[in-house]
Amino acid sequence: METPKYLQTLWSYKWLLAFGLIVAVVAAFFAGFTITNGQVQSRAVQSYTASTTVLVTSPNDTLYQSQVPGQTIEEGVTAPEPLDLAASTQIYAYLVSSEEIISEVEASTGELDEDTESITAIRRTTQPAGDERFPGSLKLPVLQIVGTAATPERAEELSSTATDVFVGYVGDQQTAQQIAPENRVELEVLASGAAVAGETSNPAIPIVVTGFAVFLGFVALAFVLAAFRSKRSNRGTRSRSRRRSSAPTTAGGSAEAAPEATDTEDLENADDDQVLVGAGTRSD
Repeated sequence: METPKYLQTLWSYKWLLAFGLIVAVVAAFFAGFTITNGQVQSRAVQSYTASTTVLVTSPNDTLYQSQVPGQTIEEGVTAPEPLDLAASTQIYAYLVSSEEIISEVEASTGELDEDTESITAIRRTTQPAGDERFPGSLKLPVLQIVGTAATPERAEELSSTATDVFVGYVGDQQTAQQIAPENRVELEVLASGAAVAGETSNPAIPIVVTGFAVFLGFVALAFVLAAFRSKRSNRGTRSRSRRRSSAPTTAGGSAEAAPEATDTEDLENADDDQVLVGAGTRSD
């Protein structure tokens, strides 16, 4: 079985491809890793999230009461109507992510990196151990303020600062609207969680893509060099052919012309023999 032409070409440039393989491995390594202070570190984007859990409540909260005691209702005055704090918590989640809150956080912690840092908030819909990526059916007056950053320390700082800023913002709004203390919403911090590592980008993707692309470039270079060498070889062959065909004829004749001359002489001698034979026949 004959070896395919492209394999023959690649084999003739095996040393070039071996060098290309080494270059591809080095390029793939530095595409996936970096050396910092003598330590090899992955280039994969790592993120951390830290969250602070806040309970939205009020001075008249009945969470720890078994029953609400009766109250004397004055004539002409309606009974107070408690607001749905769970519904308010959903709105607070949007307020935490507003530009006003983020601007105040940046004034304390520095400007946020748009690519790796963010401040968000969600209303809890699951039990404490639940994951809000898979929401439950509960509607709780529990707000979770989340800070995301490239380092755990930064994530915790963003979450804590955003919580303080938002608590102060709510107090300022209540004062500006002259809401009585007994009618105000209270924000009680339940827990400040430590930062946890989030999902990272796949480190294998840049390594594989870079290594394959570099080695493929050397394969293409091998075919280009083979085509260039073949073209030069064909050009040299045609040039030699033209030089032989245009060479001047010497007195003895060229190497190619000699056979033609010999053939011509043989034909002339054959004609003379025929004439002599014919002449002899007539004389007879």
